[in-house]
Amino acid sequence: MFPDPSLYGEGLADVYDLIYPPTPEADLAADFVHDRCPKGGSVLEFGVGTGRVALPLAERGLSVHGVDASQRMLDRLREKVADHDVTSSLGDFSSADCGGPYDAVLIAINTFFMLPTQESQVACMENARRHLKPGGRLVVEVYDPTRFHSLADGTDTTVQHLDAESILLCSLQVDRVNQMAAIGQTLMRSGEMRKTPEISRYAWPAEMDLMARIAGMRLVERFEDWQGRPFEHRSVRHVSVYEPVG
Repeated sequence: MFPDPSLYGEGLADVYDLIYPPTPEADLAADFVHDRCPKGGSVLEFGVGTGRVALPLAERGLSVHGVDASQRMLDRLREKVADHDVTSSLGDFSSADCGGPYDAVLIAINTFFMLPTQESQVACMENARRHLKPGGRLVVEVYDPTRFHSLADGTDTTVQHLDAESILLCSLQVDRVNQMAAIGQTLMRSGEMRKTPEISRYAWPAEMDLMARIAGMRLVERFEDWQGRPFEHRSVRHVSVYEPVG
């Protein structure tokens, strides 16, 4: 049994902007997507969160709609929207009807791997294709699984200092057979301790390309990062771009 997909956002919405603070990375991602859209185009973001990339996209003149499984995440996003051309809706992005069609669909920062089965990942790509205009692009940013898959004992622990009073402890346990990473995120702050589960079903680049073909798309670009560096055997993540076929 997999955790409720809303649990991650509901548990971490109040500290999400500390976990992923404003950095040039969000602007680079927005530039990357903007360059693949027509002037004044439209973007649908699956797993929009609190608007880390959606807001910079809107600042570049794009119309953005974001869907997320967590109402608390969307509430934080709506606090920031103001004059930005960003709308949002609550739902499962592997199946939600988000109107459109759009010039691009974006799935950033490993969100694609939060879908817990291969079937749901294929369904997500099929849903992205349904929302794309002819000639549109699906842009996916995920980590390369090599490091997790090759952990000697299948476990790892990291500590992130969020602010003067908050620490996020992440414990990882990898199931290599099923390509699953179970991540327990424990937030400790001012005497409070809160645990949030996360399941990451990772996929190799070649597997993602095959899932895209099943969904009626094909790979047209793949880079190591938003700056367009080549993807190679030492890369720890990739940004992959797919287009509909036919």
